[in-house]
Amino acid sequence: MSGRLANEIKQTKPFGSTAEEAVLNIQRTASLLALLIAESLKPYGITETQYNILRILRGAGKDGLSCQEVGARMITREPDLTRLFDRLEKRRLISRARSAEDRRVVLSRITDPGLTLLSDLDPATRNLPKKILGHLSEAQLRALIDLLEKARDPG
Repeated sequence: MSGRLANEIKQTKPFGSTAEEAVLNIQRTASLLALLIAESLKPYGITETQYNILRILRGAGKDGLSCQEVGARMITREPDLTRLFDRLEKRRLISRARSAEDRRVVLSRITDPGLTLLSDLDPATRNLPKKILGHLSEAQLRALIDLLEKARDPG
């Protein structure tokens, strides 16, 4: 058994493999990052997934995006985007309307209150990555990024 993870999770038996230990380390780290992000968003009454949707729609501009297009751009996959969009629309953070070109497509756009919320969140979220990973050097961050990208592309 090696590494800090075993102690953190009070593992008494060796991991089945180095790959298993790596996967569990990734999961443990992702869980910690999600918790820190959730804590920073909580005062604004918004979840990490809702924040991600609003940022995507802000980037889309006035043209908006379909639910499917937003889903493809999400950091984490969500099985029920429609319900999340319903909640954001109920809070008037987004609006939805049928596309003029194709009436089958519903386009979502961020509203002024949604833009204001993101503007309020920008300072806190801009500093969050440094708060979370600021103890790593630029070279370590680049190596981490490279390894994570390789892990997602086993081909």
